[in-house]
Amino acid sequence: MDADPIYLAPADYSVTWPVLGGFIIFGLILWAVAIWLLTRRPDPEDGHGSLPPAALLKLRRDALRRIDEIDTAVRGDKMPARRGHHELSKVVRGFVSKASGLKAETMTASDLRERGPAHLATLIEEFYPRQFGATEADASSFSGSAAAARDVVGGWS
Repeated sequence: MDADPIYLAPADYSVTWPVLGGFIIFGLILWAVAIWLLTRRPDPEDGHGSLPPAALLKLRRDALRRIDEIDTAVRGDKMPARRGHHELSKVVRGFVSKASGLKAETMTASDLRERGPAHLATLIEEFYPRQFGATEADASSFSGSAAAARDVVGGWS
């Protein structure tokens, strides 16, 4: 029996399974990276803003000068009290942001209560009704607001 040997061609493998395996591995890597990013501790917001004493003095002096300018403008009827409260809030928040590294410029009052200094949160909460209230804030109450802003900026260490 002299039979010719039968030649069997190699089996064709479908490309579907290696591609599917690659997608599964890629998905697992993405899942691991997402879990790692979502469970990291947030960077401390208030620990990286320490300024040298001379820079803090200049920053404080500039903020106090700006508070005085706003107070003078409101008392001289050049600026409405509502806008004055907005400006005071911006000055105090900007000062705290630069002096401490705390992102006070974008924090809400509840964020400030949770993570910020208590005296800053109290001051900003006092400004809210005068800034956003239905009635215009009166200029007579503005001098107390300016004094409170000076206390926060002047007492910052």
